[in-house]
Amino acid sequence: MQILCDSRSIHTALQSQTELGQLITGYVDRLSDGEGFELGNLVHFVVMHRDDTLIELEAALGFSVMTNRSNGCCYGDPDFLPSWEVIEVHHHWYEMVYVLADDGFGIVVLVDKHADVQLINMLKHYAA
Repeated sequence: MQILCDSRSIHTALQSQTELGQLITGYVDRLSDGEGFELGNLVHFVVMHRDDTLIELEAALGFSVMTNRSNGCCYGDPDFLPSWEVIEVHHHWYEMVYVLADDGFGIVVLVDKHADVQLINMLKHYAA
């Protein structure tokens, strides 16, 4: 699992895997306004690779993606709604965006489509 939480690590990731680099570049382009803001103050990226587990992801985030952050309902409960603001499907990745603060700070979670089966099943369900 990669956790990109400062400009240096984010820019280093831009030079990695093609689709992953393109996804991150899109955020960097939208968030960079030329005023020299530290990207890590605006966004963190958590990149979940195929061998990473749901437990590792949730430890990195500090919350469960399988539980609604407001009402505590878990995935599988009829009242469950995910807490992310956006989910998108890409060729090799799922992309989840969580806005965590009033100032717009957020976490972008990029999940390899061959990662933890339980997580992938939930993402498939809500991304369709």
